[in-house]
Amino acid sequence: MLPPFYDTPRYKDVNIYLRKIAEEFSIKIEKHSYLKYAFGNDVFIVNDKNVFRFPKAKQAIDHLKHEINFLKFLKGKVKINIPNYTYISKNRDFAGYSIIKGKILTSAMFKYLNKKNKGKVVNQLIEFVNDFHRINLNDLSKYKPMKREDFIPIEKKIEHELENKLFPKLSKKEVKMIKNFYQESKKYLQNVPSTCTIHGDLYAYNVLWNKNKSEVGVIDFSNYFIGDPARDFEVFYDFGPQYPEIAYQKYEGPKDEDFLKRAEIYYKVHGIYTLLSSLLGAHISFDYAYSRFFKEKFNL
Repeated sequence: MLPPFYDTPRYKDVNIYLRKIAEEFSIKIEKHSYLKYAFGNDVFIVNDKNVFRFPKAKQAIDHLKHEINFLKFLKGKVKINIPNYTYISKNRDFAGYSIIKGKILTSAMFKYLNKKNKGKVVNQLIEFVNDFHRINLNDLSKYKPMKREDFIPIEKKIEHELENKLFPKLSKKEVKMIKNFYQESKKYLQNVPSTCTIHGDLYAYNVLWNKNKSEVGVIDFSNYFIGDPARDFEVFYDFGPQYPEIAYQKYEGPKDEDFLKRAEIYYKVHGIYTLLSSLLGAHISFDYAYSRFFKEKFNL
């Protein structure tokens, strides 16, 4: 799963980012917004037209050029709206694209869509997942995907932070529940029967809904890698307990009897990670992370 560590912004002064955008691309910045909640990137929306991403960690900066090339490769292979980077800095350390129209499709927003539009969202997303999971692994290798071993040291660090930062903030009952959850999860995650190309971070906050065109968009492709196909089903759990099964019936990739069980595990782990991240510098309060992510995902 995604590490819950909030990387330090590259610059303390917001004006440095804006100056770089303006100078590099000759853009007159009349208005901007700084999306401080982003974890691995400093993200700016400029003039309500363009999104600019400044990766924070060196590894993420080095990987940006591969992500941009991968998205070019994806164009025409997936049918929904994805970022198309047209602004790339000379040093390839930040980049931008024309904003994908629509609003973040949170679970609350999805809830208020009519039945027809809910069906459109699920159908478009599962079609995207089907297309994405069909990408040949040899093709993917050109774009330097993350590997399973990249996560091992991060996971060890997470175990340490859970014990030292998160557990003291929770009740004994909640701590026991999390430990039991992790213990049970190992049975399902240790021997994943098949792997494929996955988005790696497909959840509600990376999905956009353009209500005028009834179209879905997906953003944040920085964590694509070869992994468990069930991981990309997290988004369907965000929308409600009935939707993973609906999507699974339309899924054309590798299936197995524990597929949806693992998908639910990834969904819940994300809740734990978000809660932990609130204690590690992320711009999200512990109380909000507890109620919106942890409590909701575990049905407490």
